[in-house]
Amino acid sequence: MGAKVWRQYGAGRYGQIHLTMAQPDAGPGSLTPVVCFHPSPMSGASYKVFQRVLAEDRLVLCPDTPGFGGSDGPDTPVTIPDYAAAMTDLLVGLGYGAKGKGPVDVVGCHTGTLIGVELATGRPDLVRKLSLPSLALFTAEERTKMKVQFGGPQPILTDPDFVPKVWRTTVIEGSTDSPPERRLELFVERLRSGTKGWFGPEASLNYDCESRLKQLTQPLLLLVLNEMLGPNTRRAKDIVKHAVLVDISAQAAHGAWDAQAQLMADSMRAFFDAA
Repeated sequence: MGAKVWRQYGAGRYGQIHLTMAQPDAGPGSLTPVVCFHPSPMSGASYKVFQRVLAEDRLVLCPDTPGFGGSDGPDTPVTIPDYAAAMTDLLVGLGYGAKGKGPVDVVGCHTGTLIGVELATGRPDLVRKLSLPSLALFTAEERTKMKVQFGGPQPILTDPDFVPKVWRTTVIEGSTDSPPERRLELFVERLRSGTKGWFGPEASLNYDCESRLKQLTQPLLLLVLNEMLGPNTRRAKDIVKHAVLVDISAQAAHGAWDAQAQLMADSMRAFFDAA
């Protein structure tokens, strides 16, 4: 089976939201659509390989968070609830919700996990189930430490080593499971947000994920990968007692969205399609 892929724009409170859509060649079918929220500072292109695999039997939407990829963004820093509200604008505009086509299933990674949690708790009519690998669940102490490294404006216009460093870590030293051309694509997406690329990480580090997780009622899959947020994801099982935890860290690491796309998709299908 193959997947048909196309791009379109939807409306959001900060302007247009760019998204990539994919579905089976024969049509979207009857399974619940999946919306994937990406890490920052990246874009929906992070899911390019995974999206095509998951879309072999259902509709999969990969929007760019406002200010990232091809989406218009805010002029000043915003919060995770603001990003979730923009995604609400998009989904409602596409006809989802209790009074429309019903809810969607949500996939998230890093910043995208928090947008998914906020959307699910703030608008439960829009979200049926969530799969959150690499959950950005931080203690207050962890947030403080990470703000030193990832928070605040980045010296993209003043540090002559900034872009070469991103090039080196993304293209030269990036996951060898992805071809160089794919790593180059991700490098470009990393820089597209320009001087405002820090808005997403800053919002993540100011968000109290734990308190919102305690309000989550939807079925939740915690998929543990062998990467920096693997322990954080595992920790969430103590907060959301009804969550399903599946550890695939022996097979899947940071580059799993590309290299182990089939494993990732199959793990999520089993969860999304279960009664």
